[in-house]
Amino acid sequence: MEPTVTDAQRDMAFRILATAMAMLRDDQPFDPARTIFGRVLSARPERGVVGVTEYSFENPVLPDTRIIVVVIPDPLDPFADRTKVKQVMLDFTIRFSPLLTDISRSTLEDLLQVDIGYWVDGNGKRWPGNDMGATPPQIRLHSYRYRASNLPTSRFPVDVEFAFGDPDPKHPAPGESKRPALMDVLLNRDYSALKRQRRE
Repeated sequence: MEPTVTDAQRDMAFRILATAMAMLRDDQPFDPARTIFGRVLSARPERGVVGVTEYSFENPVLPDTRIIVVVIPDPLDPFADRTKVKQVMLDFTIRFSPLLTDISRSTLEDLLQVDIGYWVDGNGKRWPGNDMGATPPQIRLHSYRYRASNLPTSRFPVDVEFAFGDPDPKHPAPGESKRPALMDVLLNRDYSALKRQRRE
Protein backbone atom coordinates (compact mmCIF):
# COMPACT_ATOMS: atom_id res chain seq x y z
CA MET A 1 0.00 0.00 0.00
CA GLU A 2 1.13 3.54 -0.71
CA PRO A 3 1.73 5.81 2.31
CA THR A 4 -1.34 7.85 3.14
CA VAL A 5 -1.13 11.58 2.42
CA THR A 6 -3.25 13.69 4.77
CA ASP A 7 -5.25 16.81 3.94
CA ALA A 8 -2.93 18.76 6.25
CA GLN A 9 0.07 17.64 4.19
CA ARG A 10 -1.57 18.62 0.92
CA ASP A 11 -2.54 22.00 2.37
CA MET A 12 1.03 22.58 3.59
CA ALA A 13 2.40 21.61 0.17
CA PHE A 14 0.12 24.17 -1.50
CA ARG A 15 1.15 26.89 0.98
CA ILE A 16 4.85 26.15 0.47
CA LEU A 17 4.51 26.26 -3.33
CA ALA A 18 2.50 29.50 -3.30
CA THR A 19 5.06 31.11 -0.97
CA ALA A 20 8.00 30.03 -3.12
CA MET A 21 6.32 31.40 -6.25
CA ALA A 22 5.66 34.74 -4.52
CA MET A 23 9.33 34.99 -3.57
CA LEU A 24 10.53 34.18 -7.09
CA ARG A 25 7.95 36.01 -9.23
CA ASP A 26 6.89 38.88 -6.98
CA ASP A 27 10.27 39.31 -5.24
CA GLN A 28 8.87 38.84 -1.75
CA PRO A 29 11.75 38.63 0.75
CA PHE A 30 13.37 35.33 1.69
CA ASP A 31 14.38 34.92 5.33
CA PRO A 32 15.64 31.38 6.04
CA ALA A 33 15.01 31.80 9.77
CA ARG A 34 11.35 32.77 9.29
CA THR A 35 9.71 30.84 6.50
CA ILE A 36 6.89 28.37 6.04
CA PHE A 37 9.43 26.02 4.44
CA GLY A 38 10.45 24.79 7.89
CA ARG A 39 13.65 24.46 9.91
CA VAL A 40 17.00 24.99 8.21
CA LEU A 41 18.87 21.69 8.06
CA SER A 42 21.89 23.07 6.25
CA ALA A 43 23.17 26.20 4.53
CA ARG A 44 25.90 25.18 2.10
CA PRO A 45 27.91 27.88 0.27
CA GLU A 46 28.79 27.03 -3.31
CA ARG A 47 32.52 26.62 -3.75
CA GLY A 48 34.23 29.23 -5.86
CA VAL A 49 31.18 31.49 -6.16
CA VAL A 50 30.78 34.39 -3.74
CA GLY A 51 27.40 34.70 -2.07
CA VAL A 52 25.68 31.61 -3.53
CA THR A 53 24.15 29.39 -0.85
CA GLU A 54 21.98 26.27 -0.99
CA TYR A 55 19.54 25.92 1.90
CA SER A 56 17.90 22.64 2.85
CA PHE A 57 14.75 22.65 5.01
CA GLU A 58 12.80 20.16 7.09
CA ASN A 59 9.07 20.82 7.41
CA PRO A 60 7.31 19.26 10.44
CA VAL A 61 4.15 18.51 8.41
CA LEU A 62 6.16 16.94 5.56
CA PRO A 63 9.17 15.57 7.50
CA ASP A 64 10.53 13.29 4.77
CA THR A 65 10.10 15.81 1.94
CA ARG A 66 13.22 17.56 0.62
CA ILE A 67 12.93 21.34 0.28
CA ILE A 68 15.91 23.07 -1.31
CA VAL A 69 16.40 26.80 -1.97
CA VAL A 70 19.33 28.38 -3.81
CA VAL A 71 20.01 32.06 -3.17
CA ILE A 72 22.43 34.37 -4.99
CA PRO A 73 23.57 37.99 -4.71
CA ASP A 74 21.03 40.14 -6.55
CA PRO A 75 22.18 40.20 -10.22
CA LEU A 76 20.49 43.58 -10.69
CA ASP A 77 22.69 45.18 -8.02
CA PRO A 78 26.00 46.28 -9.62
CA PHE A 79 27.81 46.79 -6.30
CA ALA A 80 31.29 45.29 -6.63
CA ASP A 81 31.45 43.62 -3.20
CA ARG A 82 29.04 40.73 -3.76
CA THR A 83 29.13 39.79 -0.06
CA LYS A 84 27.21 43.00 0.74
CA VAL A 85 24.52 42.60 -1.94
CA LYS A 86 20.99 41.51 -1.02
CA GLN A 87 20.44 37.76 -1.39
CA VAL A 88 17.58 36.72 -3.66
CA MET A 89 16.05 33.33 -4.38
CA LEU A 90 17.09 31.80 -7.70
CA ASP A 91 15.87 28.18 -7.48
CA PHE A 92 13.30 26.30 -5.43
CA THR A 93 12.96 22.51 -5.46
CA ILE A 94 10.59 20.31 -3.49
CA ARG A 95 10.77 16.50 -3.68
CA PHE A 96 7.78 14.93 -2.00
CA SER A 97 7.97 11.87 0.22
CA PRO A 98 5.50 10.31 0.30
CA LEU A 99 4.44 11.28 -3.20
CA LEU A 100 1.39 13.56 -3.23
CA THR A 101 -1.62 11.69 -4.51
CA ASP A 102 -4.94 13.05 -5.73
CA ILE A 103 -3.45 16.34 -6.93
CA SER A 104 -4.16 17.04 -10.57
CA ARG A 105 -1.88 18.92 -12.90
CA SER A 106 -4.63 21.49 -13.51
CA THR A 107 -4.81 22.17 -9.75
CA LEU A 108 -1.10 23.01 -9.74
CA GLU A 109 -1.45 25.11 -12.90
CA ASP A 110 -4.15 27.17 -11.18
CA LEU A 111 -2.29 27.41 -7.87
CA LEU A 112 0.93 28.71 -9.42
CA GLN A 113 -0.82 30.66 -12.20
CA VAL A 114 1.14 29.45 -15.21
CA ASP A 115 0.64 29.99 -18.94
CA ILE A 116 -0.64 26.99 -20.85
CA GLY A 117 0.65 25.95 -24.25
CA TYR A 118 4.36 26.77 -24.11
CA TRP A 119 7.51 26.74 -22.02
CA VAL A 120 10.77 28.72 -22.10
CA ASP A 121 14.27 27.22 -22.03
CA GLY A 122 17.35 28.51 -20.20
CA ASN A 123 18.28 30.75 -23.12
CA GLY A 124 14.90 32.46 -23.17
CA LYS A 125 13.68 30.56 -26.24
CA ARG A 126 9.97 29.72 -26.34
CA TRP A 127 8.85 26.18 -27.20
CA PRO A 128 5.31 24.89 -27.85
CA GLY A 129 3.54 22.51 -25.50
CA ASN A 130 3.89 21.64 -21.82
CA ASP A 131 4.09 17.84 -21.83
CA MET A 132 7.72 16.70 -21.93
CA GLY A 133 6.71 13.04 -21.93
CA ALA A 134 7.97 10.20 -19.77
CA THR A 135 11.76 9.87 -19.72
CA PRO A 136 12.81 7.13 -19.70
CA PRO A 137 9.43 5.51 -20.37
CA GLN A 138 10.07 2.44 -18.24
CA ILE A 139 10.49 4.57 -15.09
CA ARG A 140 7.25 6.46 -15.82
CA LEU A 141 8.67 9.81 -14.65
CA HIS A 142 6.52 12.33 -16.50
CA SER A 143 7.56 15.99 -16.73
CA TYR A 144 5.65 19.16 -17.63
CA ARG A 145 7.16 22.62 -18.15
CA TYR A 146 5.63 26.09 -18.05
CA ARG A 147 6.31 29.79 -17.79
CA ALA A 148 4.58 31.53 -14.87
CA SER A 149 1.95 34.04 -15.95
CA ASN A 150 2.86 37.72 -15.97
CA LEU A 151 0.65 39.22 -13.26
CA PRO A 152 0.32 42.82 -12.01
CA THR A 153 2.48 41.83 -9.01
CA SER A 154 5.14 40.09 -11.13
CA ARG A 155 8.69 41.38 -11.13
CA PHE A 156 10.49 38.41 -12.69
CA PRO A 157 9.68 35.59 -15.12
CA VAL A 158 9.69 32.15 -13.51
CA ASP A 159 10.11 28.75 -15.13
CA VAL A 160 8.07 25.92 -13.66
CA GLU A 161 8.46 22.15 -13.90
CA PHE A 162 6.25 19.41 -12.46
CA ALA A 163 7.36 15.77 -12.25
CA PHE A 164 4.68 13.12 -11.81
CA GLY A 165 4.99 9.39 -11.34
CA ASP A 166 2.63 7.70 -13.80
CA PRO A 167 0.86 4.49 -12.72
CA ASP A 168 1.89 1.33 -14.51
CA PRO A 169 -0.80 0.87 -17.20
CA LYS A 170 -0.04 -2.87 -17.59
CA HIS A 171 0.76 -4.13 -14.12
CA PRO A 172 -0.51 -1.79 -11.40
CA ALA A 173 0.77 -2.79 -7.97
CA PRO A 174 -1.82 -3.73 -5.33
CA GLY A 175 -2.99 -0.58 -3.60
CA GLU A 176 -1.17 1.67 -6.08
CA SER A 177 -3.02 4.78 -7.20
CA LYS A 178 -4.37 4.59 -10.73
CA ARG A 179 -3.67 8.30 -11.15
CA PRO A 180 -0.33 10.13 -11.45
CA ALA A 181 1.33 11.12 -8.17
CA LEU A 182 3.24 14.37 -7.75
CA MET A 183 6.95 13.76 -7.16
CA ASP A 184 8.78 17.08 -7.65
CA VAL A 185 8.15 20.75 -8.35
CA LEU A 186 11.00 22.95 -9.59
CA LEU A 187 10.77 26.75 -9.81
CA ASN A 188 13.50 28.94 -11.31
CA ARG A 189 13.75 32.72 -11.66
CA ASP A 190 14.76 33.49 -15.24
CA TYR A 191 17.57 36.03 -15.69
CA SER A 192 18.18 35.14 -19.35
CA ALA A 193 17.00 38.59 -20.56
CA LEU A 194 19.58 40.22 -18.28
CA LYS A 195 22.31 37.91 -19.62
CA ARG A 196 21.40 38.81 -23.21
CA GLN A 197 21.51 42.52 -22.43
CA ARG A 198 24.99 42.19 -20.96
CA ARG A 199 26.22 40.28 -24.03
CA GLU A 200 24.88 43.00 -26.29
